[in-house]
Amino acid sequence: MMMRFLGNMLAFLSAALVSLALALLAPASSRAEQAPRVDAPPRQDAPRVDTPSPRVDTPPAPIKIHEVFEVDREGDKIGATTIDIDRQNDVTTVKLATSISVKVMFIEAYRYEHASTEIWKSGQLVSYKSQTDDNGTKHTVEVGPGSSPDKLSLIVDGKKSDIGKAFAPASLWSRDVVNRSDLFQTDNGKRLSIKVKDAGEETLVIRGVKRQTHHYKISDKTPGEFDRDVWFDGDLLVRMKLLGSDRSTIVSDLR
Repeated sequence: MMMRFLGNMLAFLSAALVSLALALLAPASSRAEQAPRVDAPPRQDAPRVDTPSPRVDTPPAPIKIHEVFEVDREGDKIGATTIDIDRQNDVTTVKLATSISVKVMFIEAYRYEHASTEIWKSGQLVSYKSQTDDNGTKHTVEVGPGSSPDKLSLIVDGKKSDIGKAFAPASLWSRDVVNRSDLFQTDNGKRLSIKVKDAGEETLVIRGVKRQTHHYKISDKTPGEFDRDVWFDGDLLVRMKLLGSDRSTIVSDLR
């Protein structure tokens, strides 16, 4: 009886010793998997690695420009022109208004009122509307989609025709106009075939502000139909000069 008990004890101790030996001989990784996980706090002196956030393309910020031009005739103020430019992403809206009154001996001899709105998308004119009162003669001009993708419709005083998509209003607010040859009059819709002469760089003092400008002479190929001198500071129109119907000099300067 005693011998059987001792045999069982020896068998039990042998099995326990074998299990202990196997545990000690097991790989460290296996022992680590069996051990409970304890997350150590990050080292304070460890270098910080910033993971770059994914790039997100944001649209350009909207641009709003308000310009006021004083219109002088032979040195006397006769009116003003305002230009409001609103750029939202790839759409640019331009609103222009001109009011002129010429008086002789305190009596109004001539009045001109003009208002227009033009809309551009990705550098292409898509819409234009204007109303003009030229000393009692009224005009409306509208431009919109044409009869085919390469055309625009031009409606002048109710009469509709198609023009090429390269046409643009002769509003002169952007330096881009010097790169165009096909324009239409903003007030009466008459088509123009333009030639441009680069008159070079000029330093001007306008309303007490010194500006480094570029001077261009813009004229229609039909002599006397449309003649303008324009000065740009970068892309910004700062001066425009023309001859009136009475051959008087009319200058518009940025205030």
